[in-house]
Amino acid sequence: MKYIKMVWFDIRRGIIHKPILFIIPVIVAFIACCDLNNRIAVQNEWNGYETNGCETQVKGGFADYMMYIYGGMDKYVPESGNSFIFPIRWMVVFLMISFITLSYPYKDIQGFGRQILIRTRGRTIWWLSKCVWNILSVLIYHSLIFSIAALFGIAAGSGISGEINKDLQYEVFQIAGDSALSDDTPWPFVIILLPVLVSLCISLLQMTLTLFFKPVFSFFVTAFLLISSAYFTSPYLIGNYAMSMRYDMVIKDGVCITAGLAVSFVLIIVSVGAGMIRFRRYDIWNED
Repeated sequence: MKYIKMVWFDIRRGIIHKPILFIIPVIVAFIACCDLNNRIAVQNEWNGYETNGCETQVKGGFADYMMYIYGGMDKYVPESGNSFIFPIRWMVVFLMISFITLSYPYKDIQGFGRQILIRTRGRTIWWLSKCVWNILSVLIYHSLIFSIAALFGIAAGSGISGEINKDLQYEVFQIAGDSALSDDTPWPFVIILLPVLVSLCISLLQMTLTLFFKPVFSFFVTAFLLISSAYFTSPYLIGNYAMSMRYDMVIKDGVCITAGLAVSFVLIIVSVGAGMIRFRRYDIWNED
């Protein structure tokens, strides 16, 4: 009962009373989907809408919008003439939720949450409640992005389709070299599940790091991890598993989706466990 009350307290203060959690993902997804629509319009105009007398107008589907938002970038190969194009859209999606979930636990323990913790004497309960709040925040954030993508898919007349227009993705992500979309078209479950799990990993890891460092330094670690993942295609950099265009079922020599799922679940458990151990010894009166 005590735990349920604390979770509800965190939901009210950290989610319901935090409109930015609902506004930011809608804005980010809306801008991204409109940008893809502009690219599609340009491609249709370039193709002249018709080939051999048959209309071939490109339309974006739900999966296309999802790939555009969560795709990230093709693997980068540092070599002469191949400049690194920073995946700003992908970076914004994941940094925004990290920023939104950055300070609430820290501010709570410095304020009213400290009094609740003292009265309940339940450090484990407090930490697990914050983990539930964190997970719910991430799920709400990405669910809103999915909803906007679905609405755009429906408006385009493609509905919530799992089919991906490979030609469109080639054009959007400027795939070149020995990279090639595989014959097995990614389906929404894969595109949706893994980026969200990685986002949960990063958010929980960041929250755990705030028990060791200031929130701003934890955010810098998150940003550095994402930037490194964009530059290096490596199974040891978890951000790669958050990019749909880095999966082995999408490009040749991509990261393994199964490994990504395993790493994500392990890191979530480790982050929750490490944070629980650390918080049991954490000085709640530290004002620095």
